[in-house]
Amino acid sequence: MKKIISLFLGSIVALAFSASVAFSAANEVRAAYFPEWATPNQEAKVKKVYDDALGVPVKWVLFGTGVEMSEAMLSGSIDISFSQGMAPFVNAVNSKNPIKIVDVAVTYGIGNTQCIVGNASGITKDNAIDLEGKKVAVPLGTMADYVFRMSVRALGVDDNKIDVVDQQPPDGSTNLVDGNVAMACLFGKNSIKQALTAGSSLVTPDEAKAAGITMFDIVSVTNKFAKENPEMLRTFVEVTHEYNDKYKAGKSDMAVIAKDATTSLADTTDQMDKFGFPNPAEITKDWCGENGKIVTSLKLMGNLFGSDENPALKDYSKVVDCSFLPQ
Repeated sequence: MKKIISLFLGSIVALAFSASVAFSAANEVRAAYFPEWATPNQEAKVKKVYDDALGVPVKWVLFGTGVEMSEAMLSGSIDISFSQGMAPFVNAVNSKNPIKIVDVAVTYGIGNTQCIVGNASGITKDNAIDLEGKKVAVPLGTMADYVFRMSVRALGVDDNKIDVVDQQPPDGSTNLVDGNVAMACLFGKNSIKQALTAGSSLVTPDEAKAAGITMFDIVSVTNKFAKENPEMLRTFVEVTHEYNDKYKAGKSDMAVIAKDATTSLADTTDQMDKFGFPNPAEITKDWCGENGKIVTSLKLMGNLFGSDENPALKDYSKVVDCSFLPQ
């Protein structure tokens, strides 16, 4: 497949579509994404590069959490979820939702998804046991929920004894600042920045790593869309990686990305500097397969979030398909 953009010439070239793309069953592609979560492909989103490459309109829909993305894919209103968290994905497939992973969107550290304790609570990692019985804002089923569970357990706290309030990051951040919760577990640059004005991180990046907390987001798709529109999906993934390459080459239009992410240019640059964007060769080598990072993490999270009603799968490799990556 021809390159979609030329990084070194700094120009965008339309993809020469194959017949299978041009005559796909889909007359539009519906893709989910997050606010406050800046990624290189947002430039392609705004500049309609995806639309031109796929040959159909791409309708981007904003969601507050990856759980909402799963629900939208299950209902049939979304085809692709970009940068969905592993936690909501694993909960979805444990519930037998017909979706799969086709790509790794971004890797990130604890700074981009973390639990922040309010200064007014007087709680730190040294007396974290005092969180038991307190109200904590957590967007349930998300990567922030994963960080919450892993962090407090590493500090010897029983998360079942904490009064967890299910709130999206902007609401959790506001409630922490207002003193309505002792801690808020969040993702998103603006929400974390606001919360840090009234609190501090429960654990440091090194402590999170020692506790086994690893984080990355994926690109998920409905089985139906992948089966009916394989070439369109390959093209979507290729455009994404072309813009990742453009960012790594220092050629991204950061102002466009910042505006679309609803974060300032400085905050956007800071956030993306702390993100990682593995290329297709790295993903194929290190992330795919039965012993790759994706399946390994799915097993860990599947057991963490599994229940009697929706137990962890015995084999997560069947919900991972790396065949759509550029070769």
